[in-house]
Amino acid sequence: MLGLGTATVSCEDMFTADNTLVTTNLAPQDTLYQMMGIVKRMQKLADRTVLLGEVRADLVDVDPIHASADIQELAANNVSATNIYNQPADYYAVINSCNIYLAYVDSLRNSQGTRKYYEKEILAAKCFRAWCYLELIKNYGEVPYVRTPVLTSDEAEDIVASGKKEGLVTIVTDMINDLSNFRMDENNDLRQGYGNASFGSVRVRDVFIPVRAMLAELYLWRASYTGSEADYKNAICMYHDYFTFPGEEINTGGGSAEWGSRDAQRPASTSYASYYFLDETECAGVLPLETSEYYGTVSKLRNVFCSLDSNNYYPAVMASQRAKDISNSQDYCQLILYTNARPEIYYREHDPNLYSEYMTMEGDLRLYAVSDGPDNVKDNSSNSRENSSYNNMYFLNRKYGTTTDGSNHLPFIPFFRNNILYLHFAEALNRAGFPETAFAILKYGLSYYTIGDPEKRVISQDEFDRLCEITSKGFTVQEAKYTDDELKKKTTGTAVIWNSSVFGTYNIVPLDQMGPTLTIEGGDYIQRGIHSLGSGDTEYNEKYYLDDEDTKKGLKTYVEDIELEEVPRLSKNSTHEDSVEYDRVIEYNAWADSVNIARKDSVDTYNAEYLASSDVRAKRQAHVAQLILDEEALEGVFEGLRFYDIMRYQMQEKGGASLGTTITMPAYIEEKYGTTTKMAGKPWFLTLPDK
Repeated sequence: MLGLGTATVSCEDMFTADNTLVTTNLAPQDTLYQMMGIVKRMQKLADRTVLLGEVRADLVDVDPIHASADIQELAANNVSATNIYNQPADYYAVINSCNIYLAYVDSLRNSQGTRKYYEKEILAAKCFRAWCYLELIKNYGEVPYVRTPVLTSDEAEDIVASGKKEGLVTIVTDMINDLSNFRMDENNDLRQGYGNASFGSVRVRDVFIPVRAMLAELYLWRASYTGSEADYKNAICMYHDYFTFPGEEINTGGGSAEWGSRDAQRPASTSYASYYFLDETECAGVLPLETSEYYGTVSKLRNVFCSLDSNNYYPAVMASQRAKDISNSQDYCQLILYTNARPEIYYREHDPNLYSEYMTMEGDLRLYAVSDGPDNVKDNSSNSRENSSYNNMYFLNRKYGTTTDGSNHLPFIPFFRNNILYLHFAEALNRAGFPETAFAILKYGLSYYTIGDPEKRVISQDEFDRLCEITSKGFTVQEAKYTDDELKKKTTGTAVIWNSSVFGTYNIVPLDQMGPTLTIEGGDYIQRGIHSLGSGDTEYNEKYYLDDEDTKKGLKTYVEDIELEEVPRLSKNSTHEDSVEYDRVIEYNAWADSVNIARKDSVDTYNAEYLASSDVRAKRQAHVAQLILDEEALEGVFEGLRFYDIMRYQMQEKGGASLGTTITMPAYIEEKYGTTTKMAGKPWFLTLPDK
């Protein structure tokens, strides 16, 4: 039997199809092989997914001597049609394979009950196709849009000859419609489909893209272009449901890079970088790769980002000064606990002289942990003495390798990483008018205790109420701590639900109430503010703020001052209890209490209305948008995200239609980190080949 994965598309043209008809009579046992054929095609896309999004951006510099000509073209953003990373035909090869599969699979075949036999596989193929089209749109702006199989050369020629292309809104809208009719009562991402089968070292269940994650990304990109509040809210719904689906909950993960003590000369890196490529469970789907060239496509990213014998120990790509400036500008906050003394908050000094050996120890520690620390930068003189072509130092990027052994190839590239999805979730929340909740993702982590508990939550009643209007799709979850019938009805199945029996946070209390250890509230899935992964105990960092001083000055404070000196307040146990004066004082005290309560209510009402005003909300949104973009640089550096993060930011700030053809950097980036960048003035999009 000829599997669907064998239908080929040549790299010579964008559309050249093998006219060998694939089988339309799929046996159930062949399903896995059909899907793996599509995945095999996608392997060609793995490295370019990272390099197109990273090398063209401002967080890395390229070695002008030792980097390949293709990578240098990316760095200059002057990419030729022959560049190996500018081959849209490889995306269309996957798309055509998906189109063939979807056209010829028996979509009506029944399994047990009402479920269709190939339902999950069909959804997987649609997710792969949507991912490929989103990548094409991000890189080319407008592309030919084809949803039917191309089986003959005449069909291919007709598509190219028509010159018809579609943009982001048309294609993403169709992909959203294509994916929106899945079974909402389950996550339906094929995790139950193939047992413990594996693709190399990766479990097959982790190869497929969770549909809610894919839909969330599609909604976010369309909202970024159109400014649609409804799309942002749909993105919020999908991100929330992806993270909170019962039995498959996902918290912020990956450990952190942190100082071991106030007196430590070097921070203790707690395996921050290990999760990126070594644990596929921290990702929303992964693209598996071969671990040996003998078996097929392997990743060459280690050759690009790390020192290897094969590149004479000269990495092609390293962190730029911009990346270091963003990292160093962060304020590292350290909560120091003592057994027999009061805890203290300590901010690491911003004094470059203290970090002369490793400059990226100054602020956030993720860049230090990943590429600039002593575990990554080492003396290579023993090798360079034997071969003068070798670099006398070697550099490791721990997101791509922990040794200089070039034979250890990466086992996979993530489609999406969960921490990055949390940051995209924050984008959607902020742009939809929920800056406090977006900020909570950065500073506190989302849980019942940070956004739900009426006594402790860090968001306003206004945001809480409006989040309750965003309802989950396909499942309903309640918070056990909401025992009030009205509150339970209001919150059930909404975006405020982060089940306290699953998600937990460190108990945030004043220093004078804190013991020698931190206590945890809630379940075992600890939520931390993502900024804490590299900048310390951010929940106690007063320099990491939501509001500026002008906004704070606009708040009113309440002082209980309705009390007259000539009428003393008397307690009920007063010796004057039976006197006329006592009765008058009781009457007066009741009046004063009522006035004070009214005054306090008035102040609370004023402050709530003030903070919910459009002017204040807009100021918060602008500030939080900057924090999110910085955090995406800190958390996602080297992962191929930066170019698209800035593109999306510009769309959100200006409106997608005003994006223009050339890149302008966000004003706050230039103001805070300098105007020098290789991005400004260059084209956003690559040029499609003529054929």
